[in-house]
Amino acid sequence: MYTTTTPTAIPATTTTLQGSSSSSPSKGFVAVHVGAGLHAAANKTRYLDACKRACMAGIQLLRQPSALSTTTTQGTGVTAAAVVECMIRILEDDPVTNAGTGSNLNLDGLVECDASLMDGTTLGFGSVGATSDFKNPISVAAKILNESDQGPLSLGRIPPIMLVGQGVAQWVDTMDFTSSHSGLERVHRRPSADALMKARQCMSETGAEKEQNKGNSGVADGDSVGGSLVTMEALRRHVRFQSMLNKAAMVTEPDSGTISLDGQMSLHQGPDGTTDKEKSRKRSRIETAEPPSSVSGSRRPKQRQRATEVLDIDDDRLQDTVGAICIDDQGRVAAGVSSGGIAMKFPGRVSEAALFGAGCWAQDTTEDTDGFACSLTGAGEQITKTLLARTCMETCLLHDDLSEAAHEVLDRFMKNPLLKAYTDKHAGWIGVRVDRESGGGRAELVFAHTTQTMGIGYMSTRDTKPTTIMSKKNPESTKVVSTQMIKL
Repeated sequence: MYTTTTPTAIPATTTTLQGSSSSSPSKGFVAVHVGAGLHAAANKTRYLDACKRACMAGIQLLRQPSALSTTTTQGTGVTAAAVVECMIRILEDDPVTNAGTGSNLNLDGLVECDASLMDGTTLGFGSVGATSDFKNPISVAAKILNESDQGPLSLGRIPPIMLVGQGVAQWVDTMDFTSSHSGLERVHRRPSADALMKARQCMSETGAEKEQNKGNSGVADGDSVGGSLVTMEALRRHVRFQSMLNKAAMVTEPDSGTISLDGQMSLHQGPDGTTDKEKSRKRSRIETAEPPSSVSGSRRPKQRQRATEVLDIDDDRLQDTVGAICIDDQGRVAAGVSSGGIAMKFPGRVSEAALFGAGCWAQDTTEDTDGFACSLTGAGEQITKTLLARTCMETCLLHDDLSEAAHEVLDRFMKNPLLKAYTDKHAGWIGVRVDRESGGGRAELVFAHTTQTMGIGYMSTRDTKPTTIMSKKNPESTKVVSTQMIKL
């Protein structure tokens, strides 16, 4: 029998889920996460504040169902899916998270987002992948989910449940979701050359110049650059990572100067090891948003390892995804995820956040089974190969002991032969199981992760404040598992 591991936690606000009753007749529960990986200590307050605001917004909707239009409701209450969408929008809008505004940039210096939403009542699913056109990718995923639940299109065509790249914007235009009431705010795919030039000037300022120009430059670290999803903070990281990759892509041969893998040669190398040609290219990329030249040819294992190491020294090492789960007033459940993906990813890469059975799962209670919802985060390719969200559901509904089930999920994940090519296995998840025998009045929360840290928040309609935790794994342990009973 497994025992529950108590994580080292730094709660921003603490409350007991069974305490502090509210006078509101509504009932429900929400939980969110801001990714698993290694959260920078300097940003801890920002992460937990994002969790807090998302939870409070979700609970406010559950207590005041009239806050949403009738198009997002079933029966007399707000749906769990609508609440999940609302909470993830808040996480996407916060530049500290790796979702929506402020996400990691790909090799071309652009943001490409993935997001998905699953409704436990209809078992409907909607997702987007590698999209750069919308401020809140989760809302586009919600539109796809809702439309797919309406049945066949004209001529009996099956509506899509997943769209990627430029097809996302084309679908939105075709479906006429272009009004200000649709909730789908457009952004520029790529910052303008002027905006990038201004951002570059800000990045080159010294500390004294920054202080002198404070309030005049108009571009803060968390601000959008040129009306896109790119922020100054993300652009700053990208420039640093690009420089590291450029250096890692160089091969030095005796008596032949410095030769790049694209076959070009330069004997003019600066004191920092960067050639004049590289400096010119980097300047051009920042000023005109020109995609970096691809690195072709075969790579030696040493170079691949070196590139991994230099990208791994950043203070924040987050794995992909933010997410949310909800139990609404009717006991219905929903789950969702949103992600900006890994830094310096290849354009077009799609993570688990957009894939069915990988990033999230939700199903309501039935006469025979408990209800369940979960939201995943971690190394996208690893989670995708193991269909980890569906695995969580199957395992947690099979075991009476939720803690034992969570341990089994992560043990099987870390030992899965499909992941034998990976030295480290990174996954984290939040989940909730609704007891069918209680009539939807009792549930159990679980969060678990193999990463060093994971930020979560949760709250019920009985609570006056959310509980937010930065869970830390003991260096001697392989994982963290924690469970808590919830009275709805």
